[in-house]
Amino acid sequence: MIIRLRKATEPGEFAYDAFLSYSHAWDKDIAKAFQHVLQGFDRPWYRPRSLKLFRDETNLGASPHLWREIEQGLTGSRWLVVMASPAAAESTWVRQEIRWWLTHRSVDTLLVGWTDGTLVWDSEQSSFDWSRTDALPREEMARSFAQEPRWVDLRWLRSPEQAGSDPRLIECVAEFVAPLTGRSKDELIGAHVRRRRRTRHVVQATVAVLTALLLLAVAGGITAHQQRNNARAQTLVAQSRQLVAEATSIRDSQPDLARQLLVQAYRLAPTAEVVGALVESHSMSRVVPGRGPVQATAYSSRGLLAVADDRVRLLDPADDTAEPVVVDHGRGRVTAVAFSPDGRELALGGGNGTVRLLDVSDGRRARTLAVSTAAVGVRTIRAVVLTSESRLVAMSDRGGVVLDVSEPKRPRTVRTLPGAPIAASPQGDLIATEELREQDRTTLRLWTVSGSGRLRRAATLNAPPGTPGTPHRVAFSPDGQMIAVAGDDSRVRLWDVSDPARPVVRPEMYTQSRTGTAAVVFAPDGTTLATGDSDGVVSLWDISDPLRPRSGARLSSVETAVSALSFAPDGRTVAAAEGGDTESGTVRLWSVAGSEQTSASATLPSEGEFPPAFSPDSRLLASGGAPTTLWRVDDTWAPRPAATLESFYNPGQAVAFGADGHTLFSGLPVKAWDTSDPAHPRDLSPATVRTSGAEGVSVNPVLPLLAVGRLLRTAVQLWDVGDRKRPALLGTLAGAVPERQGLAFSADGDLLAAPTSDGAVRLWRVARHRRPVAVGDITAAKGKTTALAFAPHQRTLLVGDESGTITVWDVTHPDRPVRKGVSTRHTDAVAGLAVHPSGELAATAGKDGRILLWDIADPSQPVEVASLTSGGRFPTAAVGFSPDGRTLAVDGDAGTRLWTVDRTAILRSLCAQSAGITRDQWQQYLPGRPYEPPCA
Repeated sequence: MIIRLRKATEPGEFAYDAFLSYSHAWDKDIAKAFQHVLQGFDRPWYRPRSLKLFRDETNLGASPHLWREIEQGLTGSRWLVVMASPAAAESTWVRQEIRWWLTHRSVDTLLVGWTDGTLVWDSEQSSFDWSRTDALPREEMARSFAQEPRWVDLRWLRSPEQAGSDPRLIECVAEFVAPLTGRSKDELIGAHVRRRRRTRHVVQATVAVLTALLLLAVAGGITAHQQRNNARAQTLVAQSRQLVAEATSIRDSQPDLARQLLVQAYRLAPTAEVVGALVESHSMSRVVPGRGPVQATAYSSRGLLAVADDRVRLLDPADDTAEPVVVDHGRGRVTAVAFSPDGRELALGGGNGTVRLLDVSDGRRARTLAVSTAAVGVRTIRAVVLTSESRLVAMSDRGGVVLDVSEPKRPRTVRTLPGAPIAASPQGDLIATEELREQDRTTLRLWTVSGSGRLRRAATLNAPPGTPGTPHRVAFSPDGQMIAVAGDDSRVRLWDVSDPARPVVRPEMYTQSRTGTAAVVFAPDGTTLATGDSDGVVSLWDISDPLRPRSGARLSSVETAVSALSFAPDGRTVAAAEGGDTESGTVRLWSVAGSEQTSASATLPSEGEFPPAFSPDSRLLASGGAPTTLWRVDDTWAPRPAATLESFYNPGQAVAFGADGHTLFSGLPVKAWDTSDPAHPRDLSPATVRTSGAEGVSVNPVLPLLAVGRLLRTAVQLWDVGDRKRPALLGTLAGAVPERQGLAFSADGDLLAAPTSDGAVRLWRVARHRRPVAVGDITAAKGKTTALAFAPHQRTLLVGDESGTITVWDVTHPDRPVRKGVSTRHTDAVAGLAVHPSGELAATAGKDGRILLWDIADPSQPVEVASLTSGGRFPTAAVGFSPDGRTLAVDGDAGTRLWTVDRTAILRSLCAQSAGITRDQWQQYLPGRPYEPPCA
């Protein structure tokens, strides 16, 4: 290896500064590392190497004249560096290189690096002690040195890794570089150390600058990434809101597509708008596609829906996954259907005059019991009625028949009906017929049918105008005491036929139909009437007071005639058959509450306006108050009554479940009930005699404490209910006044909030066996406090007042409450207030009759997400969420209504109740996005 120092030699004098001679077998890796260190010694990092070395592996190419090229390297080198070791001493090439150097150059330009073996100088003989020296070739170097030569001990350098980390290397390398450069060793080491220090400082500064630049770049990248994500999120939010708006605009005309758009909107971004739309989605009609023109529909008392189109199907609307049961309807088209009162039998009337009776008690299959064409002729059956006395009334445009089907295999004709019968009472004792008179006017006659089948004319009714050849639409009320008649104009006329011989006309109803009424039906309770017109609109009427009928909801779909109407047995769903005269029709199912549309999933009959109380496991609901009823609500689609608690106070009273999950408290004094067996509640404190009702009851979530507001006296008491059989009064909250939903414990059980007589809110510190201590006050926002509720996960208190304002407070420090947010959406006092277990949703009920849902994820900005379609006004309602967060209950004078607020369940239901979105629809509403059906 040759090291060349540019400053020590003239240009062109020598090509290399040193020639490195070594043993390939022993020192190959060390020679390579040593060359690298020599060339970088005392050299600035930004300059090329200062010494040029010749080493055979780096300077020789593949050549047949190897020695000639080595000799050229030796000739062009100023110094020879020999890596001394026994292996080198035995190497032919090393010996030949030494021999050449000692022949052509001076021994003074030969340097030795001792890497292995023994190297001993004999001073007396001025020569190496060759009896012990084995690191150098004796033959070539025995007489070469007149004095002790310079060598460097490199035996410690046995791995290339040491060349970059061992501090001894600096001194060793300086021993070689000093003679090569003509500078002193101390000067070289000092300069090298200073240069390394400067280089280290430069490197550190450079690294620091690069690190700073990298951090700036990373920060900029993160900021850009966040901005991009924010932009994408804002885009998704905008698209989600747009889809909600689109779904709202088509919810009546295309409910299936609207459902798909809502699911996709939630997938894009679960905004407040889409959350509210999901809760409200139950008010959309459910579409049952027809298999041809839909001729008739009917509900059974068991909840099955019969649909007659090209075939007859039995569907269970409560089970979205159940497959319809196809009924054997014989030949021809079925034009009329009716269930028996117990729902076990189904009568079919055909277009060929055939009447078929089937057993559908199984629900999964139908069995034909009888087929009859007696006295009916060959004309189309318009209507059929199955009575509880096992009579089947079949009516056509040329007559009718009353059959005794008590023995289905042998149906017997009881009576042949005259004229053109068009309707029969559910009991079969009243028949309405239609007769054509002069000037193309028609007359309706009312007939009575005795138990023996005797037919007697009872009265003649003045029918609304009709079209000759087109029968009036007539329906009897469930009790048979009211009859509704519709003609070809917009009028619907009611008669009271409780005395068939003296029918009494009631006020007419105007449906706003342009083409007349096509179908009419009473609800099972007889207080609601539904009419369907040729424009595709279903109108609901409140006829609870027949003298003052009131118009209700108008359920519109598309401009297709309504051919048939039927109510579910609970009156909460109305089925409207559409497209009876078209090639394919549909049946739409609307959720209703009385004469109003609703988004509630269920309605429970109850009396009283006290807060609903859920058990901690959400399986029981106590509602009402006069009396209090226990409901099993593990299936909110079909709640079942479990038991009724005895009531001693006429207006009723509030109740609440204890934290143990099965104790129900009421009072005052406080009384406890064990509901472990919901069907048989057990009185745990029989010796307690109640003297006053409870206006409001709140249970501490941590401690066995109960806050109770007295109904007769304006006082709030705190009770210790650790002993359920002997609740103990801890004290009365001075200045506190009772409100139905005005008592609230914090989630940690440490605080109790209650309204005061001056309209403010007072915070009390509570504990077992101690009297409550007032610790802070909250000033009312705009009026007297009427409702309170704590959020479940932090000390956030929601306050509702008589002005309709909702205020959110942070009461982490009760003595220094901080107002976070405020909103006024109710136009009257807030009567009910509850917070969802997630803490992100709240519900309020106002005396203005509205029920609102709120997004309170950001307490500083409560946002209204929905005004629930409740099926009427709830002016004094109370609200409550189930502990599992799936259900919202609203208790009022119109009963208890339940809403599903479980988003997962709602999304699953929306997908199950609608056909998938098509590619064309996707491109219309989501252009530019890849086709990904939300319910796939």
